[in-house]
Amino acid sequence: MRLILKNLWAHRRQNGWIFAEIAIITALSWAMVDFLVVNYYGIYFCNPAGDFEKDHLCVGQFGVLREEMEKTDSEDFGEEGLNQEEFLEHRMGGIYTIKQKLQDMPEVQSVCLTWAYLYEDLRLYNWDRFAPADDTLKTVTAACEQYYQNEQFFETQGLQTIEGSPVAEVLSRELPQDAIVITRSMAEQLFGTDQVVGKRLANVNYMYSPDGNYHQVAGYHTIAGVVEDVKGAPHERYPYTAFIPNPEVYANYETKLLLRLKPNVDADEFVKRLTPTLTKEFRAGSNVLAYLDTFNHHLERQKEKNENTLVSQLATVPLVLFAIIVVIGTLGTYWLQIRKRKEDIGIMRAFGASKMRIFCTLIAEGAILTFIATLLGDIIWLQFANSWEILSEGNIMSSSGMENDWVTQFWPHFLIISLIVFLLLLAVVSIGIALPAWNVCRRKIVEALRDE
Repeated sequence: MRLILKNLWAHRRQNGWIFAEIAIITALSWAMVDFLVVNYYGIYFCNPAGDFEKDHLCVGQFGVLREEMEKTDSEDFGEEGLNQEEFLEHRMGGIYTIKQKLQDMPEVQSVCLTWAYLYEDLRLYNWDRFAPADDTLKTVTAACEQYYQNEQFFETQGLQTIEGSPVAEVLSRELPQDAIVITRSMAEQLFGTDQVVGKRLANVNYMYSPDGNYHQVAGYHTIAGVVEDVKGAPHERYPYTAFIPNPEVYANYETKLLLRLKPNVDADEFVKRLTPTLTKEFRAGSNVLAYLDTFNHHLERQKEKNENTLVSQLATVPLVLFAIIVVIGTLGTYWLQIRKRKEDIGIMRAFGASKMRIFCTLIAEGAILTFIATLLGDIIWLQFANSWEILSEGNIMSSSGMENDWVTQFWPHFLIISLIVFLLLLAVVSIGIALPAWNVCRRKIVEALRDE
């Protein structure tokens, strides 16, 4: 260790530039590494045990025939002069007719009309804060999912209720107007137990004023049931999800359908067989089943669509360019430095130092220099993190919420990401040292001393 520190000090002028380069790279790359790690952690390491079964689930959407769409643009709806309300009832009847055709098929286990479903568009748009009614300061942020009552939503989606909660079939039926269904982890976070049926939740809104933040209660809900943990979208870290019943099924152009097949039915074959006849066989009045696919195929297409958007492409380009610049710049800097030290390496070889000892010494020097420089870069970034509240609860990149894991705890979050940044830079530096160092160590002693 003494020799390593002595060598670092002896070459402090050359090491100073590398030290500054690594520190700056650390500060600049921290946010990008944080974003990628948190997303990767949410997708691959936060899979709740009670997640719904997707292999026998299909999704669909209704449409309206073109000629019927033109009728809705006129003052009267249809040849019989139906008013708008009567037309919507007429359209709703056609939707239920198509739904019943699907339900009567021997391969189908259950069908439901729905406002939205889990993993739709890879994310949920509605987020809200909830707290126990008697302690409105103890809040959690949950993804809110509306569902139609009396539509077999919970059993079709594949959500499992916990012991002590009404079964899925009961929760899908008509519930009180203020009812809400929450996940197990949300119940435990708010009340310390999952046996919370009948307890009251407050819907809390945070407001902002010049004097500071304050909160107000927007309404109250009664917990009707608790389901096993399930994520609203693949990239979410935590299963804080609340299901709020909608008493009416509205016949609009965005009415969606969930269809669960029986366990012995192949979903791919089922969809493949029905697709050519959708517009002919599943048509009633002004309505048609315009789209039907397996949940897994639909999810993959959504992922491809999301990854190929212009925003994603524009976000990927600077990440790739930055990574290339960092790797090439660091490798080039160390390549030049090691080649300048070939005379010193020759002298060390002449005094009996083995190739492996010299090689390990150079790697150790790079590791220590990288550690100190990365530490400085982390401290620089910490100043920005504090002033911008990047690591505070509710401001985590790519997520939101107040669940008790390392992502929402300031120091564990900062230390874990800093360690990952250090390991990445250490790998780059080690490669930058190893290649030229091994090449120089292989030279004959006479050749190295001749350069001296």
